[in-house]
Amino acid sequence: MRSIKRVAAVLATTAVAVTTFGVLSAPAHAQKPDGWYRCYVSDHGWMWCLDV
Repeated sequence: MRSIKRVAAVLATTAVAVTTFGVLSAPAHAQKPDGWYRCYVSDHGWMWCLDV
C-alpha cells in the first residue's frame, strides 16, 4: 500500500514539474522568428522551420 502512495506522489510531483517547465518556457517559443514558419516534425511535434 505504501508503494502505491509513493508512486502516486512521484507522478504528481513529476506532473507539476513538467507543467511548470512548460508554462515558463512557452513564451520563449511564442514569437515567430523572421523567415521562419510553424511546421510539424514527426516524433518532435510543432516547431519553427526555415527553408535553406
